[in-house]
Amino acid sequence: MKNIIIILSASLFIFTSCLRDEGELRIGFMLEIRNTTDLEYENIRITIGGMLNGDFVGTESYKLPTIGIRNNNSEAQYVAVDYNRWRPNLNLVKEISDEAYFTVQLEGENAILLYNELENDILVSAKITENGILKNRYGGNLSIAFLENSIKGLFFEQE
Repeated sequence: MKNIIIILSASLFIFTSCLRDEGELRIGFMLEIRNTTDLEYENIRITIGGMLNGDFVGTESYKLPTIGIRNNNSEAQYVAVDYNRWRPNLNLVKEISDEAYFTVQLEGENAILLYNELENDILVSAKITENGILKNRYGGNLSIAFLENSIKGLFFEQE
């Protein structure tokens, strides 16, 4: 009987230690990519950083996989999902500014700041601080749209 209790206890311990906190799913950045062009893209870098005196200062980059051509208007490619979200060091960004900003760099081209898809004169940003303090367990969804003549984005913070 003692052996059965030990085996059951050990099994329960192993099982519960393997479970992940559901909140972990929301920490970091999930990327939603929509390619409305007829081109496939490779070696694209997304960089996070802050704005200092009107200039972007990058802190960390994420290399996207090959971006395929969409088959229909509702199709999107998701990158860095669930427990594999992009988790850049937001403390590095906070040293520069209270909000995180993003650039997109196509292979062989200069990085461009990511502007809002719905409001062309507003930069896409993530409010990573609250009252000057870095938010705990921060996460959100960064949507990037490859359009015929531009690249635009949207950001959705997760609670």
